Amino acid sequence: MKRSLLCLLLLGSSAALAADGFEIQIERGRQLFLHSSKGTACSTCHALEGHGNAIGPDLTRLAKVAGPRGLVLTIEMTVTAFVQQISLRNGRTFPGIQKQKEGDVLKIYDLSTTPAVLLQLKSAEVASMNSNSKWSHPPMSAGYTSEELADIISYLKFVSTGVAKAVTVSELR
Repeated sequence: MKRSLLCLLLLGSSAALAADGFEIQIERGRQLFLHSSKGTACSTCHALEGHGNAIGPDLTRLAKVAGPRGLVLTIEMTVTAFVQQISLRNGRTFPGIQKQKEGDVLKIYDLSTTPAVLLQLKSAEVASMNSNSKWSHPPMSAGYTSEELADIISYLKFVSTGVAKAVTVSELR
């Protein structure tokens, strides 16, 4: 349990009652993040609290600065700045995220499979890397309810800031 949540629990019954509701919300958000029944879970591409995969961007940085509405827009976006359309000289194309370049070797996550596969390609094997127009962020099609989005965002905000504050549906608009 994070220190700020523990402090709230120790403050008294009214604070403990609020913390209990918040604790339930972040646990629901954690479960959706790790194991969504509505499609690809966030943890398939993102890591938090030592769980998941560090393929996509670090969400703690974004959750520290973005408000609930900004996070909803990020969750629901169809195209991301990090995903590129990779074309290989052998004719194969796929959506990918470049993680690293070491000398003449590119490390690129192939997002055409779930889970994504890390490929190591020589620069000469890659014909082009362009803006993506086909791949869409998996949560876009998950059909999360406003309550589920509030739960996920509450979890993201808590993990990234340590601040125990529930996220309401009205904050998502």
